[in-house]
Amino acid sequence: MNRRNWLKMSAGTVAAAPLAHALETWFRPAETAANIRTVTQACGICSPACGIKATIQDGVLRFVEGLPGDFSGGGKLCGKGASAAGFLYDPDRLKYPMKRTNPKKGFDEDPGWVRIGWEEALDTIAARIGEAKRLKGNESLLFVTLAAPDLWSRFMNAIGVVNRVDHIDECFLSDRIIQRYTTGGKSWGVDLANSKYILLFGWDILAKNKIVYANGVVEAKAAGAKVVCFNPQHSATARFADEWHPIRPGSDLAVALAMINVIVSEDLYNKEFVTNYTNFGQYEKEIREHFKEYTPQWAESLSDIPAADIARIAREFAGNGPAVVPAHKKTLVANYANGTQLSFAISILNILAGTIDRPGGRYFARAVSIPGVDAVYPPPAYPAKTGRRVDGKEKLPFVLEDGSGMFSTLADGLMNQYPGMIQVAFFNAYTALAFPEPTKLEAALRTIPFIVAMDFLPNDTISMADIALPSAIYLETNDLVTREYEARMPQVVARTAVAAPIFETKGIGYVAIELGKRLAPDYFKTPAGEWINANTLLDEKTRRANLGANFAEFAAKGIHTVQQPFVPRTTFGVAGGKCQIYVPQFGEKGAEVLPKWHPKRELPSAEYPYYYLTFIPGVHKRNTTQNNAILNEMFPTNAALIPAQLATKLGIKNGDMVRIRSRVGAIELPAQLTERLRPDCVMVAHGFGHRSKRMSLAGGKGVRDGDLVPAQSMDDAVKAGNFGGASCIMDAVVSLEKLS
Repeated sequence: MNRRNWLKMSAGTVAAAPLAHALETWFRPAETAANIRTVTQACGICSPACGIKATIQDGVLRFVEGLPGDFSGGGKLCGKGASAAGFLYDPDRLKYPMKRTNPKKGFDEDPGWVRIGWEEALDTIAARIGEAKRLKGNESLLFVTLAAPDLWSRFMNAIGVVNRVDHIDECFLSDRIIQRYTTGGKSWGVDLANSKYILLFGWDILAKNKIVYANGVVEAKAAGAKVVCFNPQHSATARFADEWHPIRPGSDLAVALAMINVIVSEDLYNKEFVTNYTNFGQYEKEIREHFKEYTPQWAESLSDIPAADIARIAREFAGNGPAVVPAHKKTLVANYANGTQLSFAISILNILAGTIDRPGGRYFARAVSIPGVDAVYPPPAYPAKTGRRVDGKEKLPFVLEDGSGMFSTLADGLMNQYPGMIQVAFFNAYTALAFPEPTKLEAALRTIPFIVAMDFLPNDTISMADIALPSAIYLETNDLVTREYEARMPQVVARTAVAAPIFETKGIGYVAIELGKRLAPDYFKTPAGEWINANTLLDEKTRRANLGANFAEFAAKGIHTVQQPFVPRTTFGVAGGKCQIYVPQFGEKGAEVLPKWHPKRELPSAEYPYYYLTFIPGVHKRNTTQNNAILNEMFPTNAALIPAQLATKLGIKNGDMVRIRSRVGAIELPAQLTERLRPDCVMVAHGFGHRSKRMSLAGGKGVRDGDLVPAQSMDDAVKAGNFGGASCIMDAVVSLEKLS
């Protein structure tokens, strides 16, 4: 449609003349381009941070597109990245600090917000933190937040925060622990494009809109690679793959163990790599003996995958390299209580394939070194972090060592293990929908006398707060963003603010500095005695990384790539410098030196006969994007995905209201029949069921999938042998009934 066609359609109507005038104004070419500029940005929706070229006119973001030359996005954006303006200009955004006047707390309670200024908000927060530390000690503080950015981490370290909890147990905590001890650290880089055999356990790599991975697997298949997919759902990736196997939920570990059995017993592993770069020779007897019992026939009985297929795939994987079993987040690592063991088995498969830091396999990012704030302005010694852990992670030594906290055990800790211990909680960019059993968390939060929540939308966690702080988003900030996902050579992208933060929003770095001035001033001064300034700090980081004299100079360039060949590692960051198949350090702390079979936590029964699966729609990021007008239009709410065969058995038709029940709760939602799911499964999209009425598009829409997923206690995790702290976010079984 253009102006000429529109006018032809309107000719002869009464409205033609005024319509023509309006359209002349609308379609008139810009008289000048002087008020148009472009800047380089990096998407802040998910971790690959794809490069963005943003067009701004008269100070307003008009258009975003992929950044040419960017390794992560390859010059493209997914739907989430392309909807950037929907986040920036969301009319429901938090606009200024507020304090609560209604003492009664709950997701459905009106907080009775009153607008306040930043100084009052910060003074109040600092006073409450200081009082809690003085009366109850450092353990009385709870920070529900990632450790980034570095200024925020410095603040938490400076005041001795013991209880920092994040969502990593629901994401990649187990894999980070496993890779640290098997190959030398968590790797985000997977050279999919050069793989010849790609084996996927559950991960719907194409539908998750991680462009960097989707591009890689598509390029690999175009070049002749074979893609094999194990998934209870006939997903987008399953349809793309050369083979799809509808595996029984939670049995992926059995198949992985049986594959190791075949590869080791038949000596099919990459002998050059395994001999020279692993500890296989040192522990060969123990390794061979351990995997003997995990035969393909044994795995078939647990997974429903024919033993002949398991053996064949193992031989193909070992003999058609380079081969890789990629693992990103959530799906392989956090779904089940045996996720730690699955991560362990996957790491061994990659080691046996000989593709650790090799073309076609997992590799470690080659990166530009950018100093953190502690390197630029060395701090005084931080206070010791003494006190009890509310999430109980000291019972899992490797989780304690890692530094991350546990979402899945937090509610139990607050309610049952240490009731009344936490006096002040600070939530930064987390909503209650991220937790299993949100109603249990709601009750737990009521036990905390003072809560601060900082976010860009008035979500359910904001509704529980005593002080709400409006957060700037990535489009309003400046930063240096390094590449980790596609980084065979170093690359840095400038995240350049498209405009100053709108309304009264601020970044968490600002809060760190201002609270630091009030509570730990010695940690927020430069050697010259001046207060740390975030812009000056960024300039210094840019200069020390040799990216430019200051950030503005680098931002004008936008992207920096170091052209260098990829040279595979010959030593790895583990004991002895070799990859570890057998991990003696695990045994020293009571964990398993080699992966063993553990069943998933919840198994079908007469009362709860069906497996419960959840998924994140490709156009959404967990529970933070449902109020974006663009993305909401694409996927506005959730439904119960029910196999047609099962629906017929239960008399359920498309659109019927159904009730799904687990041992901890029930949800009611419309049925959506599908042919792409195992007949013993029910599936619900994550991210919906926001209760906040202040979110005009997402509030009150859909149901919380987490209402059916049991939270866990730390004793549950220990008993299950879950030494990597997987949160079991899909480890539930359910009943299903049609509502009359």
